[in-house]
Amino acid sequence: MAKMTLKIPKGAVSMQEGTIVEWLVADGDKVSVGQHIYDIETEKSTIEIESPFEGTIKILVPAGETLAVGHPVAEIYT
Repeated sequence: MAKMTLKIPKGAVSMQEGTIVEWLVADGDKVSVGQHIYDIETEKSTIEIESPFEGTIKILVPAGETLAVGHPVAEIYT
């Protein structure tokens, strides 16, 4: 079983942090490639984040947290 880590993406050149607005999946759910799994809010917009992998998700950070770009937010076990 492989583990893939999802991190806060850099949505714009000036983006330093993002806030997880909501998770659209629950911890332990099966996710598929391209599935919209959570939203993050930046200074300028809200970004829909899709799963880049298929597998079972483990959420590491709850909604409402503001994190630096690159901070791990979930893991997907394939």
